[in-house]
Amino acid sequence: MTKLWNTVGMERPNLFTYDDYRKYLKDWFTWMKEVKSGFSFRAFSLWAGFKSPNQLLLVMKGERNIALASLGKYFEVLKLKQAERKYFQLLVEFNQAKDMAAKAHYFRELSAHWLKHDSYLAPEQYRYLSNWYYTAIRELVNLKDFVESGQWIARRLAGLVTPVEAKKAIQVLLELRLLARDQQGRLVQTAKYVTTGDEVREVAAFLYHEQMMKLAADSLRNKTSQERNLTALSFTIKRSDYEMIVGEITDFRKRVIAALQQRREQDKDEELYQLNIHLFPVTRQ
Repeated sequence: MTKLWNTVGMERPNLFTYDDYRKYLKDWFTWMKEVKSGFSFRAFSLWAGFKSPNQLLLVMKGERNIALASLGKYFEVLKLKQAERKYFQLLVEFNQAKDMAAKAHYFRELSAHWLKHDSYLAPEQYRYLSNWYYTAIRELVNLKDFVESGQWIARRLAGLVTPVEAKKAIQVLLELRLLARDQQGRLVQTAKYVTTGDEVREVAAFLYHEQMMKLAADSLRNKTSQERNLTALSFTIKRSDYEMIVGEITDFRKRVIAALQQRREQDKDEELYQLNIHLFPVTRQ
């Protein structure tokens, strides 16, 4: 029977705009159903050489993973080019990673592709949170003596960033519209506070908090007790108490933000501070 291709209709999904290979496969399958008459899950398995007629369906539903040894079969049926093959494999390794450290490793590699192909997924999360000093520099513009200079920023951040990194961060923050310029051309925040929200990607948050905890450890060694306040509390709880404590922490953060917003003379701030709150189990079942 002649296989008919329909070239009119929806465009082929752009792989580089996805951070979940299963979602890409779902959209690719929908596209194939439109452009190729009679295409089905069984047809995919026949073309790829899989014994299971619903192999693709199980993968799309998350009930089966893609074995790295079978990636070649997917490459052929999906008709991926060389760069797309490398990216697809990274997505598979990223989505199927068992621990957060491995996910973070593949995330960094994927980020290079997002920058190269100008396809930013949740940009305020990926690009803003993956480098701690983006957050710091966004807040630095509120200081009364702020100077838009890579050298000045590097000095104020105690040499933890280079002047080149500082200038690049400002460019990124402007691109993400987290900073803007006022009528005098000075840098200003577009919103007073940025929160990650419920949709924040786990890995971006992991990288951000990992970096901030390192800065906290550095402050323990390099700052005097008059410059920093580090406290700890150990206690036992029932599992049902956890959500109650999280709620208290959330309320505390909101009160701090409200207090900062209600201050007078906010344009006279002199230093940038970081507040970290950690709640985690020390024991395990």
